[in-house]
Parts: sequence; structure tokens; C-alpha cells
Amino acid sequence: MLIEYRSLGDVDVLKAAKVVGMTTTGAAKHQSTLRALRPRIVIVEEAAEVLEAHIITSLTRACQHLILIGDHKQLRPSPAVYELAKKYKLDISLFERLINNGYPYRMLNNQHRMKYIFF
Repeated sequence: MLIEYRSLGDVDVLKAAKVVGMTTTGAAKHQSTLRALRPRIVIVEEAAEVLEAHIITSLTRACQHLILIGDHKQLRPSPAVYELAKKYKLDISLFERLINNGYPYRMLNNQHRMKYIFF
């Protein structure tokens, strides 16, 4: 009962926030809190490295926009069981799968983290 009460108090605090950040593991763990918050926009950073199942469990019925950010030509997800990963293509992220299947995406043209002199 105390945990539920504390969670409801957290929801009130979180509802007042404009942005709530968490890992996909945290999102899976706190599904009831996410359902209460009803986030309409979900942003996943480094989406090419996140297992598809982790993204799906981070979504609620209220989600209207899923924004995936990352580089599908860089690192892939690393599932725990190699044989299952290969058999069921679990080493391909939702991000890469969408791009490979022709889903519209935008690629940034400028690299802002590194100065041009390093290229």
C-alpha cells in the first residue's frame, strides 16, 4: 500500500514536469506510472542500440509520436543469447528495421560534436 501511495505522489510531481526522462529498463519497471502519465511523445536516444522489445514496453496507449534518434549504421543491440538473436534477428533494432523497410526518416547532414579540423 505504501508503495502505491508513493507512486501516486510521484505521478503528481511528474505530471507537473514538461519532460520526464528514464531508461527503457526504468520504463518497463514503472509501467503503471507511465500509464498514469499518459505521455503522448516518446523519444528514444541511441535507438539503434536498443532492443526492439525494450522500446515496445516503453510505449503506452497514449503515445501519439515515437521519435527514434540514432545511427542505424553504428552499433546494434546486443541480445543476451546469440543463437536466439541470429534465429529471430533480435540483433536488429526497431530503428534499423523501420529504415530497412522503407519507413520515412531524416538523416542529419551536420556533425556538431566534432570540429571540422578533425575530419
